Amino acid sequence: MKNKFLAAVLCFSFLIVPLCSCGKNKNIESEQSIVSSAVMEEGTFDIEAIRTNINIKGHKFTVPQKLSELEEGLKYEFVDEEFDDGLYMVEIFDENGLILKSIATNAHKKSKKAFLYNVSVEDSDSDVAGIVPLVSTKEDVLKQFGAPDDKVSYDDSGEKKEAYKYGVYEPREDFKSKGRFMTIGFNSSDVVEVITVNYSE
Repeated sequence: MKNKFLAAVLCFSFLIVPLCSCGKNKNIESEQSIVSSAVMEEGTFDIEAIRTNINIKGHKFTVPQKLSELEEGLKYEFVDEEFDDGLYMVEIFDENGLILKSIATNAHKKSKKAFLYNVSVEDSDSDVAGIVPLVSTKEDVLKQFGAPDDKVSYDDSGEKKEAYKYGVYEPREDFKSKGRFMTIGFNSSDVVEVITVNYSE
């Protein structure tokens, strides 16, 4: 992988694979279904509310979300070539420049049917359901979402870090992350570094 971003995303995805708990295989709705923004009760995790409360640099996102239906004023472009079945790196811009780099699926030959199913938020001018990277703490996360379904500790270049996992993750051998889940990575000071929301079948 020559793309550093892709390598980082995949590394974080594979890191959380061991977090997955077995459970009943839930019937997951179509990846392209969109629900209205839901209100989440404090102290509980609700993926339906989470996926409709993603704010990135002043823009509202929902996953899954068709690239052709992005908020007005946003533009996107595919980066490099298809690296797996229908998967492309995609960059999304507003009038001030790049605001999000992610992976689009259903993008065979850069199809207009492509959509986001996974986004990662890591800037302090963005949030997921009120949790802000580089600002919110582990205590804030526990108050907002309750105890995680699983957690893992790991070493990142000599720094001890931890990640919380909420929801259902389906381990796979290909690149696409499957399941309805959120992961939150913390630095060694228990401050949120990155929040990833995934919603796919």
